[in-house]
Amino acid sequence: MADRIQTVLGPIEPDALGLTLAHEHLLFDLRCLWEQPPPERAHLIDAEPTTENRAELERDLYHSKTTLHHDDPVLSAKEAGRFRDAGGSTIVDVTTIGLAPDPNALRDIATATGLNVVAGAGYYREKCLPPEVLDRSVDELAEDLEGWVVDGMYGTDVQAGILGELGTMSPIRPFEERQLRAAARVQRATGVAINVHPSIWAHEHLRIVDLLEDAGADLSRVAISHCDQLVEPEWHRQIAERGVLLCFDTFGAEFEYESDGSREPTDTERIDCLKRLLDAGRASQLLLSHDICSRLQLHHYGGPGFAHVPTTIVDRLRSEGVSQGELDEMLVANPRRLLTISG
Repeated sequence: MADRIQTVLGPIEPDALGLTLAHEHLLFDLRCLWEQPPPERAHLIDAEPTTENRAELERDLYHSKTTLHHDDPVLSAKEAGRFRDAGGSTIVDVTTIGLAPDPNALRDIATATGLNVVAGAGYYREKCLPPEVLDRSVDELAEDLEGWVVDGMYGTDVQAGILGELGTMSPIRPFEERQLRAAARVQRATGVAINVHPSIWAHEHLRIVDLLEDAGADLSRVAISHCDQLVEPEWHRQIAERGVLLCFDTFGAEFEYESDGSREPTDTERIDCLKRLLDAGRASQLLLSHDICSRLQLHHYGGPGFAHVPTTIVDRLRSEGVSQGELDEMLVANPRRLLTISG
Protein backbone atom coordinates (compact mmCIF):
# COMPACT_ATOMS: atom_id res chain seq x y z
CA MET A 1 0.00 0.00 0.00
CA ALA A 2 1.30 3.45 -0.91
CA ASP A 3 1.84 6.24 1.58
CA ARG A 4 -1.48 7.89 2.35
CA ILE A 5 -3.38 10.32 4.53
CA GLN A 6 -6.70 9.07 5.83
CA THR A 7 -9.61 11.51 5.47
CA VAL A 8 -13.26 11.00 6.32
CA LEU A 9 -13.93 10.39 2.61
CA GLY A 10 -11.10 7.88 2.28
CA PRO A 11 -7.33 7.93 1.73
CA ILE A 12 -5.62 10.64 -0.30
CA GLU A 13 -2.08 11.03 -1.56
CA PRO A 14 0.03 13.11 0.84
CA ASP A 15 0.71 15.74 -1.82
CA ALA A 16 -3.05 16.40 -2.02
CA LEU A 17 -3.19 17.69 1.57
CA GLY A 18 -2.42 21.34 0.84
CA LEU A 19 -2.76 24.20 3.32
CA THR A 20 -3.89 22.66 6.60
CA LEU A 21 -5.38 23.74 9.90
CA ALA A 22 -3.95 21.20 12.33
CA HIS A 23 -6.37 21.46 15.27
CA GLU A 24 -10.03 22.36 14.88
CA HIS A 25 -13.55 21.35 15.88
CA LEU A 26 -16.14 21.66 13.13
CA LEU A 27 -18.81 20.54 15.59
CA PHE A 28 -18.42 20.46 19.36
CA ASP A 29 -20.01 20.12 22.76
CA LEU A 30 -17.89 21.50 25.58
CA ARG A 31 -20.72 21.78 28.07
CA CYS A 32 -18.79 19.38 30.29
CA LEU A 33 -16.58 22.40 31.03
CA TRP A 34 -19.45 24.78 31.80
CA GLU A 35 -19.09 26.72 35.04
CA GLN A 36 -21.95 28.11 37.14
CA PRO A 37 -21.79 31.91 36.73
CA PRO A 38 -22.33 34.40 39.54
CA PRO A 39 -25.92 35.64 39.86
CA GLU A 40 -25.27 38.82 37.91
CA ARG A 41 -24.26 36.72 34.87
CA ALA A 42 -26.90 33.99 35.18
CA HIS A 43 -28.78 35.42 32.20
CA LEU A 44 -25.95 34.22 29.97
CA ILE A 45 -26.35 30.50 30.75
CA ASP A 46 -28.70 29.74 27.85
CA ALA A 47 -28.18 32.91 25.84
CA GLU A 48 -27.51 32.73 22.10
CA PRO A 49 -24.46 34.85 21.26
CA THR A 50 -25.46 38.20 19.76
CA THR A 51 -23.81 41.49 18.94
CA GLU A 52 -25.33 42.90 22.12
CA ASN A 53 -24.06 40.26 24.56
CA ARG A 54 -20.80 39.30 22.86
CA ALA A 55 -18.64 41.53 25.06
CA GLU A 56 -20.21 40.01 28.17
CA LEU A 57 -19.64 36.46 26.92
CA GLU A 58 -16.03 37.21 26.03
CA ARG A 59 -15.32 37.94 29.69
CA ASP A 60 -15.94 34.26 30.49
CA LEU A 61 -17.38 32.07 27.77
CA TYR A 62 -17.58 29.08 30.16
CA HIS A 63 -20.58 30.72 31.82
CA SER A 64 -22.67 30.05 28.69
CA LYS A 65 -23.86 26.53 27.84
CA THR A 66 -25.09 27.69 24.44
CA THR A 67 -21.74 29.17 23.48
CA LEU A 68 -20.03 25.85 24.27
CA HIS A 69 -22.27 23.80 21.98
CA HIS A 70 -22.48 23.75 18.16
CA ASP A 71 -24.07 20.86 16.23
CA ASP A 72 -25.22 22.44 12.97
CA PRO A 73 -23.29 20.84 10.06
CA VAL A 74 -24.83 23.22 7.52
CA LEU A 75 -23.44 26.24 9.36
CA SER A 76 -20.15 24.41 9.84
CA ALA A 77 -19.87 23.82 6.10
CA LYS A 78 -20.46 27.52 5.50
CA GLU A 79 -17.81 28.43 8.08
CA ALA A 80 -15.31 25.93 6.66
CA GLY A 81 -16.02 27.28 3.18
CA ARG A 82 -14.47 30.58 4.21
CA PHE A 83 -11.23 28.71 4.89
CA ARG A 84 -11.46 27.00 1.48
CA ASP A 85 -12.05 30.35 -0.22
CA ALA A 86 -8.92 31.70 1.51
CA GLY A 87 -6.82 28.97 -0.12
CA GLY A 88 -7.26 26.24 2.48
CA SER A 89 -7.40 22.55 1.64
CA THR A 90 -7.56 20.49 4.84
CA ILE A 91 -9.04 20.72 8.33
CA VAL A 92 -7.97 18.31 11.05
CA ASP A 93 -10.94 17.82 13.36
CA VAL A 94 -9.77 16.41 16.69
CA THR A 95 -13.14 16.15 18.44
CA THR A 96 -12.79 13.08 20.65
CA ILE A 97 -15.18 11.28 23.01
CA GLY A 98 -16.27 13.73 25.68
CA LEU A 99 -16.75 16.50 23.11
CA ALA A 100 -19.51 14.80 21.06
CA PRO A 101 -17.72 13.57 17.91
CA ASP A 102 -19.92 13.00 14.85
CA PRO A 103 -17.96 11.24 12.08
CA ASN A 104 -20.89 11.06 9.67
CA ALA A 105 -21.45 14.81 9.96
CA LEU A 106 -17.76 15.40 9.22
CA ARG A 107 -18.20 13.32 6.08
CA ASP A 108 -21.17 15.50 5.08
CA ILE A 109 -19.16 18.68 5.67
CA ALA A 110 -16.24 17.38 3.59
CA THR A 111 -18.61 16.47 0.75
CA ALA A 112 -20.36 19.85 0.88
CA THR A 113 -17.17 21.93 0.94
CA GLY A 114 -14.71 19.90 -1.12
CA LEU A 115 -12.24 20.15 1.75
CA ASN A 116 -10.17 17.29 3.08
CA VAL A 117 -11.30 16.57 6.64
CA VAL A 118 -9.07 14.38 8.78
CA ALA A 119 -10.82 13.09 11.89
CA GLY A 120 -9.14 12.36 15.21
CA ALA A 121 -10.18 9.54 17.53
CA GLY A 122 -9.79 8.87 21.22
CA TYR A 123 -10.95 10.12 24.58
CA TYR A 124 -10.80 13.71 25.84
CA ARG A 125 -9.74 14.54 29.38
CA GLU A 126 -11.13 12.68 32.37
CA LYS A 127 -13.43 15.49 33.52
CA CYS A 128 -15.54 15.10 30.36
CA LEU A 129 -15.80 11.31 30.28
CA PRO A 130 -18.44 8.93 31.64
CA PRO A 131 -17.27 7.03 34.73
CA GLU A 132 -17.64 3.64 33.06
CA VAL A 133 -14.70 4.23 30.70
CA LEU A 134 -12.22 5.37 33.34
CA ASP A 135 -11.24 1.86 34.43
CA ARG A 136 -10.29 0.72 30.93
CA SER A 137 -6.88 -0.92 30.78
CA VAL A 138 -4.07 -0.11 28.36
CA ASP A 139 -5.02 -3.21 26.37
CA GLU A 140 -8.67 -2.18 26.19
CA LEU A 141 -7.82 1.39 25.23
CA ALA A 142 -5.41 0.19 22.55
CA GLU A 143 -8.17 -2.02 21.14
CA ASP A 144 -10.51 0.99 21.03
CA LEU A 145 -7.99 3.27 19.35
CA GLU A 146 -6.80 0.74 16.80
CA GLY A 147 -10.36 -0.19 15.88
CA TRP A 148 -11.25 3.44 15.24
CA VAL A 149 -8.24 3.78 12.93
CA VAL A 150 -8.62 0.48 11.10
CA ASP A 151 -12.38 -0.14 11.00
CA GLY A 152 -14.16 3.13 11.75
CA MET A 153 -15.10 5.39 14.61
CA TYR A 154 -17.93 4.95 17.08
CA GLY A 155 -20.12 2.58 15.10
CA THR A 156 -19.48 4.18 11.68
CA ASP A 157 -17.16 3.23 8.83
CA VAL A 158 -15.39 6.62 8.99
CA GLN A 159 -11.76 5.89 9.78
CA ALA A 160 -9.65 8.13 11.98
CA GLY A 161 -6.58 9.73 10.43
CA ILE A 162 -4.92 10.68 13.72
CA LEU A 163 -5.23 9.77 17.40
CA GLY A 164 -6.40 12.75 19.40
CA GLU A 165 -6.81 15.16 20.75
CA LEU A 166 -6.07 12.81 23.63
CA GLY A 167 -7.02 14.72 26.75
CA THR A 168 -4.92 15.21 29.86
CA MET A 169 -5.40 17.25 33.00
CA SER A 170 -2.97 18.45 35.67
CA PRO A 171 -1.86 16.32 37.30
CA ILE A 172 -2.26 13.72 34.57
CA ARG A 173 -4.87 11.17 35.68
CA PRO A 174 -4.23 7.40 35.61
CA PHE A 175 -6.77 6.89 32.81
CA GLU A 176 -5.09 9.59 30.75
CA GLU A 177 -1.66 8.01 31.25
CA ARG A 178 -3.03 4.64 30.17
CA GLN A 179 -4.50 6.20 27.04
CA LEU A 180 -1.15 7.76 26.14
CA ARG A 181 0.56 4.41 26.51
CA ALA A 182 -2.14 2.77 24.41
CA ALA A 183 -1.75 5.44 21.73
CA ALA A 184 1.98 4.79 21.47
CA ARG A 185 1.23 1.10 20.95
CA VAL A 186 -1.34 1.82 18.26
CA GLN A 187 0.99 4.27 16.54
CA ARG A 188 3.58 1.50 16.25
CA ALA A 189 0.97 -0.91 14.90
CA THR A 190 -0.74 1.37 12.39
CA GLY A 191 1.63 4.27 11.65
CA VAL A 192 -0.91 6.89 12.71
CA ALA A 193 0.11 10.17 14.37
CA ILE A 194 -0.80 11.38 17.87
CA ASN A 195 -2.18 14.72 19.08
CA VAL A 196 -2.29 15.42 22.83
CA HIS A 197 -4.21 18.11 24.73
CA PRO A 198 -2.21 19.24 27.77
CA SER A 199 -3.78 21.16 30.62
CA ILE A 200 -3.61 24.59 29.02
CA TRP A 201 -1.90 26.72 31.65
CA ALA A 202 -0.08 23.94 33.49
CA HIS A 203 3.33 22.51 32.63
CA GLU A 204 2.66 18.85 31.91
CA HIS A 205 4.04 18.92 28.36
CA LEU A 206 7.34 17.22 29.14
CA ARG A 207 5.61 14.65 31.34
CA ILE A 208 3.38 13.80 28.37
CA VAL A 209 6.41 13.44 26.13
CA ASP A 210 8.15 11.26 28.73
CA LEU A 211 5.15 8.93 28.93
CA LEU A 212 4.87 8.60 25.16
CA GLU A 213 8.59 8.07 24.72
CA ASP A 214 8.67 5.44 27.46
CA ALA A 215 5.82 3.63 25.68
CA GLY A 216 7.73 3.61 22.38
CA ALA A 217 6.06 6.43 20.46
CA ASP A 218 7.76 8.11 17.50
CA LEU A 219 8.02 11.63 18.93
CA SER A 220 8.55 13.16 15.51
CA ARG A 221 4.92 12.27 14.79
CA VAL A 222 3.49 13.58 18.05
CA ALA A 223 1.82 16.99 18.18
CA ILE A 224 1.43 18.78 21.51
CA SER A 225 -1.54 21.13 21.34
CA HIS A 226 -2.08 24.62 22.75
CA CYS A 227 1.60 25.46 23.28
CA ASP A 228 0.74 29.07 22.42
CA GLN A 229 -1.43 29.40 25.52
CA LEU A 230 1.79 29.85 27.50
CA VAL A 231 3.84 32.95 26.72
CA GLU A 232 7.02 31.21 27.82
CA PRO A 233 9.73 30.99 25.15
CA GLU A 234 12.08 29.02 27.40
CA TRP A 235 9.40 26.39 28.02
CA HIS A 236 8.71 26.23 24.28
CA ARG A 237 12.43 25.64 23.72
CA GLN A 238 12.44 22.72 26.15
CA ILE A 239 9.43 21.11 24.46
CA ALA A 240 10.94 21.56 21.00
CA GLU A 241 14.20 19.93 22.08
CA ARG A 242 12.30 16.67 22.57
CA GLY A 243 11.51 16.46 18.85
CA VAL A 244 7.71 16.75 18.98
CA LEU A 245 5.63 19.22 16.99
CA LEU A 246 4.36 22.28 18.85
CA CYS A 247 0.85 23.42 17.96
CA PHE A 248 0.29 27.16 17.98
CA ASP A 249 -3.36 26.45 17.54
CA THR A 250 -5.45 29.05 19.38
CA PHE A 251 -5.00 32.06 17.10
CA GLY A 252 -7.92 34.44 17.31
CA ALA A 253 -8.90 33.46 20.86
CA GLU A 254 -8.12 36.33 23.22
CA PHE A 255 -10.70 35.68 25.92
CA GLU A 256 -10.70 36.65 29.58
CA TYR A 257 -11.94 34.53 32.48
CA GLU A 258 -13.58 36.46 35.29
CA SER A 259 -13.81 33.42 37.55
CA ASP A 260 -10.05 33.39 38.21
CA GLY A 261 -8.82 36.63 36.63
CA SER A 262 -6.83 34.88 33.91
CA ARG A 263 -6.70 35.69 30.20
CA GLU A 264 -5.54 34.07 27.02
CA PRO A 265 -2.52 35.45 25.19
CA THR A 266 -3.02 37.94 22.41
CA ASP A 267 -2.16 37.02 18.85
CA THR A 268 0.72 39.49 19.13
CA GLU A 269 2.13 37.50 22.05
CA ARG A 270 1.63 34.24 20.17
CA ILE A 271 3.43 35.60 17.13
CA ASP A 272 6.33 36.78 19.26
CA CYS A 273 6.77 33.29 20.73
CA LEU A 274 6.40 31.69 17.32
CA LYS A 275 9.02 34.01 15.85
CA ARG A 276 11.50 33.02 18.56
CA LEU A 277 11.09 29.37 17.59
CA LEU A 278 11.45 30.20 13.91
CA ASP A 279 14.59 32.22 14.63
CA ALA A 280 15.95 29.19 16.47
CA GLY A 281 15.48 27.04 13.36
CA ARG A 282 12.38 25.18 14.56
CA ALA A 283 10.14 25.78 11.51
CA SER A 284 9.90 22.03 10.86
CA GLN A 285 8.26 21.49 14.29
CA LEU A 286 5.45 24.04 14.17
CA LEU A 287 1.75 23.78 13.32
CA LEU A 288 -0.84 26.56 13.14
CA SER A 289 -4.58 26.56 13.80
CA HIS A 290 -7.45 28.13 15.80
CA ASP A 291 -8.95 25.35 17.99
CA ILE A 292 -12.44 26.67 17.29
CA CYS A 293 -14.50 25.23 20.13
CA SER A 294 -16.99 27.98 21.00
CA ARG A 295 -19.61 29.82 19.02
CA LEU A 296 -17.83 33.08 19.78
CA GLN A 297 -14.99 31.99 17.49
CA LEU A 298 -17.27 31.36 14.50
CA HIS A 299 -17.62 34.09 11.88
CA HIS A 300 -21.41 33.76 12.04
CA TYR A 301 -21.31 35.00 15.64
CA GLY A 302 -18.78 37.77 15.06
CA GLY A 303 -15.60 35.77 15.60
CA PRO A 304 -12.53 35.44 13.39
CA GLY A 305 -13.55 32.05 11.96
CA PHE A 306 -11.52 29.43 10.13
CA ALA A 307 -9.98 31.92 7.68
CA HIS A 308 -8.14 33.89 10.38
CA VAL A 309 -4.86 31.97 10.08
CA PRO A 310 -4.54 31.87 6.27
CA THR A 311 -5.45 35.53 5.96
CA THR A 312 -4.78 37.74 8.99
CA ILE A 313 -2.10 35.66 10.74
CA VAL A 314 -0.21 34.79 7.58
CA ASP A 315 -0.15 38.47 6.59
CA ARG A 316 1.09 39.46 10.05
CA LEU A 317 3.80 36.81 9.97
CA ARG A 318 4.95 38.03 6.56
CA SER A 319 5.15 41.56 7.92
CA GLU A 320 7.36 40.20 10.73
CA GLY A 321 9.78 38.78 8.17
CA VAL A 322 8.61 35.17 8.15
CA SER A 323 9.48 33.69 4.76
CA GLN A 324 7.14 31.89 2.39
CA GLY A 325 9.23 28.79 2.90
CA GLU A 326 8.62 28.92 6.66
CA LEU A 327 4.91 29.49 6.13
CA ASP A 328 4.75 26.51 3.78
CA GLU A 329 6.51 24.35 6.35
CA MET A 330 4.08 25.22 9.13
CA LEU A 331 0.90 25.04 7.05
CA VAL A 332 1.67 22.38 4.42
CA ALA A 333 4.83 20.32 4.90
CA ASN A 334 4.61 19.70 8.65
CA PRO A 335 0.95 18.59 8.67
CA ARG A 336 1.69 16.39 5.65
CA ARG A 337 4.58 14.69 7.42
CA LEU A 338 2.59 14.31 10.63
CA LEU A 339 -0.46 12.78 8.97
CA THR A 340 1.19 10.55 6.38
CA ILE A 341 0.75 6.85 7.10
CA SER A 342 3.49 4.84 5.45
CA GLY A 343 2.48 2.03 3.14
